[in-house]
Amino acid sequence: MMDKLRRDSYGIGIALGVLVPAVLFGIIYGIFALILHSNPQMLVNNPNLVKVLIPKFILIALIPNLFILRYYLLKLKFDKTGRGIIGATFAWAIVVLAAQFLL
Repeated sequence: MMDKLRRDSYGIGIALGVLVPAVLFGIIYGIFALILHSNPQMLVNNPNLVKVLIPKFILIALIPNLFILRYYLLKLKFDKTGRGIIGATFAWAIVVLAAQFLL
């Protein structure tokens, strides 16, 4: 498995740039859902809470892409993988903008 991640290709960069933030977003949203389930009064007091927090959760989930990008570009010198990560990060930024303006 680790050998496949040590190749210089756009596909690996896109996969890492999409999957890592998606998994982290799922974890963050799951924790938030547990908090809301234990305290439903939070949602009654602020009905726009979910609408406001979803784009912020997505942005927080993008932070590991910075460290992955740095690792692949500076340590391994894999430019194609780094470009794939950057492309996926920009795609996530478009998702954040859409979530911000359409929700």
